[in-house]
Amino acid sequence: MPAADDMHQWFGTLFIHKGYYRDAVFKFQLLIPQDYPDRRPTVRFTSDMWHPLIDNQGYLALQYQFPQWRPHRDYLFHVLHFIKAAFKKCVLDTIVEKQAVNKEAYRMYRQENKIFARLAQQRAQLSITDSILYENYPANNSIRFSPLGEEQFDDLKQKMMSSVTSNGIMASSLTGDKRSETFDSIMAGLAD
Repeated sequence: MPAADDMHQWFGTLFIHKGYYRDAVFKFQLLIPQDYPDRRPTVRFTSDMWHPLIDNQGYLALQYQFPQWRPHRDYLFHVLHFIKAAFKKCVLDTIVEKQAVNKEAYRMYRQENKIFARLAQQRAQLSITDSILYENYPANNSIRFSPLGEEQFDDLKQKMMSSVTSNGIMASSLTGDKRSETFDSIMAGLAD
C-alpha cells in the first residue's frame, strides 16, 4: 500500500504459514526509485530478520532474482512475488554463498540447519509479539494492526457467516463476479 505522502514508498506485510518462518508476520517497505521502471526498486524489512538474502539493515538482495533489472520486463508484481518466494525452502536451497548478503545465516542454513531453523522461528515468533505487531508504525503507513478480542472475533465471524448463509451460497462455491458481489454484501453487512 502506498505511503500517505509518497507514491514511491509502499508498505507491505507478509504472512508466512509454512516452513522455517511459520506463523511470521513480517513488515516491509518497497522503495520505488523516481526513474522506475529503469531502475530496480529496493525492499527493506522493518521486522528483525534472519535470512541469507536479507542483510543486517533489513535489505533484501533483489539481485538474487533480478541480476540485471530489465525495464518493461521486470515489474513490481515480480518483486512482490519474489518477496514471498524468498522464504520458501526451494529458494533457500538454491542460494549460493556469493549471493548471500548474510553470510552467517547462509552458513547456518547449509551447515547447522537445526540452529538456523530455531533462529528463523525465533524471528517469526518475535514478529507476532504485541509490541512488534501493534506498535512502531511510521506515521505515513496506513497498514495498522490492532488486537481483536474473543468477543469481537466471534461477533465478526457471526456477521460474516450469517451474510453468506442468508445469500444461500457457500463462499467456496463462488467464482468471478458472484464472489465479488458476495464480498461486497458481506462488507456492507459488517458496516451496519
